[in-house]
Amino acid sequence: MTRRYDVVVVGAGPAGSVAARRTAESGLKTLLIEKRQEIGVPVRCAEAVGAKSTQEFIELNPCWIDAEIDTFSIFNSKGICALIPPTEPTLVVNRKVFDYELALLAARAGASIRTHSAAIGLDIAHGRIKGVIIDSFNKTETISTQMVVAADGIESQVARWAGINTVSPRQDLFIGMEFLLGGLEGSLNPNHCEYHLDHSFAPGGYGWTFPKGTDTANVGLVIPADLTGRYNPLQSLEKFINKRYPKARRLAVIAGGIPVTGALSSMVADSLIVVGDAAHQADPLMGGGINLGMIGANLAMQVAIPAMQDGDVSASRLHSYDLLWDLRYGKMHRALYKIRKIFAKLSQERLDALVNRVAELPSDKLTLGQIILAVLKTDPLLLLEARTLITTGLIAS
Repeated sequence: MTRRYDVVVVGAGPAGSVAARRTAESGLKTLLIEKRQEIGVPVRCAEAVGAKSTQEFIELNPCWIDAEIDTFSIFNSKGICALIPPTEPTLVVNRKVFDYELALLAARAGASIRTHSAAIGLDIAHGRIKGVIIDSFNKTETISTQMVVAADGIESQVARWAGINTVSPRQDLFIGMEFLLGGLEGSLNPNHCEYHLDHSFAPGGYGWTFPKGTDTANVGLVIPADLTGRYNPLQSLEKFINKRYPKARRLAVIAGGIPVTGALSSMVADSLIVVGDAAHQADPLMGGGINLGMIGANLAMQVAIPAMQDGDVSASRLHSYDLLWDLRYGKMHRALYKIRKIFAKLSQERLDALVNRVAELPSDKLTLGQIILAVLKTDPLLLLEARTLITTGLIAS
């Protein structure tokens, strides 16, 4: 076992695998470690990705594509449905296979991969990170490295060990509960995703159905963590499923958290850079993060690779990564964060009215931005936020 690497990537999710692949491709000696025995399990998300964004990192392959989505619908509590055009073609993937294939690309680029290897600390001397301490098959080792990439998800310890605060306020943390359901023949459109805005089971959040074929689907919900004392996510999901899919068979259960703060204000420290969910690189409105994590890893390595090659991995040198992310997503994500806060305060009656308004629009002829603007104009409070959204280019004036 080699004990010296140029870079150690902690976490073999999509963001970690993309980071490891990029550093290996550049000729840097790379180690990618994953605490679980197998990459891609357990699945901890609804498994939807944008096809165009994904193609930047991996060739589309039917082996990990379970469904191709062409329409989305939003339901209110009365069952009224509004159709929404996707911003790009959307895929529902098999994360176990998808994550494995991304890690395989990193391995083919030259990265070493070790599973069942958990980071348990950083080797810090004279205030500088010198390596990563890992537990691999009950054996403790110290891996020396020039750079650490923290891609260890929402529960990231690596970034915290380096002094970066990754704790989300409870009101900005979605708690997700999801079942993989089978036996949905006749009650599922395999090319259609559903969102449900209903306070009776998903207050402050939403429910969803993402198909994975003609008779199976991921069905789940998210609720802000500060509401889980009053609303049990598991009981709320069971209530929703018993109502909408009473004959469904439960094949798997998935639970986890999603930070919806927008990206951390600083995602770097000396000799360390943070990507993916560990960096809170998820959509602060809906919580999607697979594509954003891969994009974040790519941006991070655009900064980290030349820094390592130059022998300067100080936080000041790596800070360009923060700037690149903010240039690309900062304004938009700050606006989406504000919109989520406002929607979270809306009564069920007002939410129902907004969905009714969208249902009246000719959505097949309008862009998503035009639909959002039309809805905002029906509510003075929301219209105030439209100015911010317009300046981001999210919607057209």
